[in-house]
Amino acid sequence: MSKLTKLRKTMNRVGREFNDFCIIVGEPKIGEGTWIGYFTLIDGSGGLTIGRNCSISSGVQIYTHDSVRWSLEGLKKDRINYSHIDRAPVTIGNNVYVGANAVVVKGVTVGDCCVIGAGAVVTKDLPPYSAAFGVPAKTIGRVEFDENRKYHIKWMPRASAEASSFNSS
Repeated sequence: MSKLTKLRKTMNRVGREFNDFCIIVGEPKIGEGTWIGYFTLIDGSGGLTIGRNCSISSGVQIYTHDSVRWSLEGLKKDRINYSHIDRAPVTIGNNVYVGANAVVVKGVTVGDCCVIGAGAVVTKDLPPYSAAFGVPAKTIGRVEFDENRKYHIKWMPRASAEASSFNSS
C-alpha cells in the first residue's frame, strides 16, 4: 500500500475529507473537519499545518518549498540532501476558506477565520479575520460575525485598505 493510500485511509478514518484527485506531498498536519477539493497540490515537504474546519477549494496550491535559488544561481542538484531546494513551513489557521485556484507560497502564516479569494497569490502573512484577494493577495476586508455566528465581510475603503495597519502587505 502506498504512503498516499495509507494517508488517505488514516485521514478518512478520523473525519477529514479530500478528493482522490489531489496531490499530497510530505506529511502535512491537517485538522479535523478540513475539506480539500479536486486538483489541489498540498506540499508538506517543508512543514505544513492546516487547522480545523478549513475549506481548501479545487485547484489550490500550497507550497512549502521552491527552487528559485537553484534556478537563478545555477546550483548543482543535491540528490541526497536536496540542499538546492529552499523550504519554509506554512501554517493555515482554523476555519479558513481558500478560494479556487489560489496559491499560498512557502513561509506564509494565515490566521484563523480568514477568507482568501479565488485566484489569489498569498506571499505574506495574513492576520486573523483577514479577507484577502488579488495578485499578490492584499487584505481588503475583515471577517466579522453577528450574534448568530453568521459571517459577513466588512470591506475597507480603497484608500484606507492601502494605508491600514490591517493590510497584509
